[in-house]
Amino acid sequence: MNKRKFTHSIMLLLLIAMLAGCASGNGGGKKEALDPDTPVTLKVAYFNEQAFYQSYGNVFSAKYPNVTFEIIPTMEVSQAEDPSQAMSDLIDAEQPDVVLLTTEQYETLAANGKLYDLDAMVQQTGFDIENIVEGVVQSLRDAGGGKLYGLSPSFNTKALYYNKDLFTKYGVPEPTDNMTWEEVLQLAARFPTDGDDESRIYGFAPSMFDQNPFKLIQNIAAAKGLKYLNADATELTMSEPEWKEIFEAVVGGYEQKSVFMPESSPQGFSMDGMLFQEGRAAMVVDNSMMMVMSGKGMAAGAVTMRAAKSSDGEVKEFEQPEPINMGVVTAPVDASAPDQTSEYELSQIFAVNAASSQADQAWAFIQYVHSDEAAKIRAKTSVGLESRVGYETSANGDDLSPFYKLKPMPKESTEWYPKGFRASFTTIAGEEIGAAASGSKTFDEAFDALVSRGKDALAEANLSGEKERDGEGFGGMVNSIFIGG
Repeated sequence: MNKRKFTHSIMLLLLIAMLAGCASGNGGGKKEALDPDTPVTLKVAYFNEQAFYQSYGNVFSAKYPNVTFEIIPTMEVSQAEDPSQAMSDLIDAEQPDVVLLTTEQYETLAANGKLYDLDAMVQQTGFDIENIVEGVVQSLRDAGGGKLYGLSPSFNTKALYYNKDLFTKYGVPEPTDNMTWEEVLQLAARFPTDGDDESRIYGFAPSMFDQNPFKLIQNIAAAKGLKYLNADATELTMSEPEWKEIFEAVVGGYEQKSVFMPESSPQGFSMDGMLFQEGRAAMVVDNSMMMVMSGKGMAAGAVTMRAAKSSDGEVKEFEQPEPINMGVVTAPVDASAPDQTSEYELSQIFAVNAASSQADQAWAFIQYVHSDEAAKIRAKTSVGLESRVGYETSANGDDLSPFYKLKPMPKESTEWYPKGFRASFTTIAGEEIGAAASGSKTFDEAFDALVSRGKDALAEANLSGEKERDGEGFGGMVNSIFIGG
């Protein structure tokens, strides 16, 4: 071979190698993962078959008729004492290709090597992950130890809703984005505090999902990165000065009646917490469901739910309230982290079983679920917040941007509590907060009693050695059927 032919041969080989490399990088050198001429059956671990097809299966099957699904129900898994272990056992027994997980399950299974690392697939297929909300990706990487093992089509967070008419009536300046909790409580204190308990208004009322008097204290502390137990749940950490300051600020609002103090509810949920919907609270912090229920729908809903909660079984007549003329800004923050919120949840995470023999096909399904095409379809009917950028306006034209402006605060590993402690502590906190708000104890006496009794309850709960996992916000995965779509 002469020199020129040798050179040409080398150049040809280099060109072939380069083309092969390019094909590998963008998927062009591979057969399509969902080749329309090849039948595929994907096993999916999901709540139940009906919910899967309603939310994802019907639309996907219309686009890819060669793909069929075998649904493995997981409702029993969600009700298990340890849902993460139950999901791990289900994966071992059923070997699904795609699994739908809570954040806790995702974190545990990723750490145990049960989930497929998706970073390489994202790169190889050119999936536009930059168009997924940054906070969602950050949360997934944080829970995955820095790696991406799943994607979530929706997320849940909160915002501050306010009644524009009440602010105008009483000459109080309207809330703005990135207000601190201290500023929100100060605004609440500017509303009148007279009137009887059945008709008076409040400057601030907790959400119907936050119906115990300690929850507001806990939420403000969380914005500051404070927890009331140490990492291994052996010590109550409320002796820190900031805890007492928060206690006094919130209980002071309860005492002055600028902040509505809910009764302790074992479930943390009560229909009594609908003061904002009834026009009797100037502000509330709540999730995106409140936005969807705005206007006439929210007013009618308030009446219906009020009637439904009659304890004697008698359906009572309630006057139809006027639709709320409301505004929405970001949830309250702490001055130390003005662009972050502790109220951030991913309740539906799609992941690929690490042992799946159809990882490429499973990823193709997950890609579609998180595509702009799928998001556009969901946004017409879903009441959740789309994880894909570009859907900051609801189907009704409501501005959802306040929910997208804050990033999630970095979170530690999923928390475990001594079994029974949280229920005991909620009762204790309700009693001591009530004593301070009524004036039967001073703030100092009530706070000291709360800390002392809390320590005793923690020590007693730790004797058994049994643990229970921290519950999921906003009602967990079951609630996400209605909120997250």
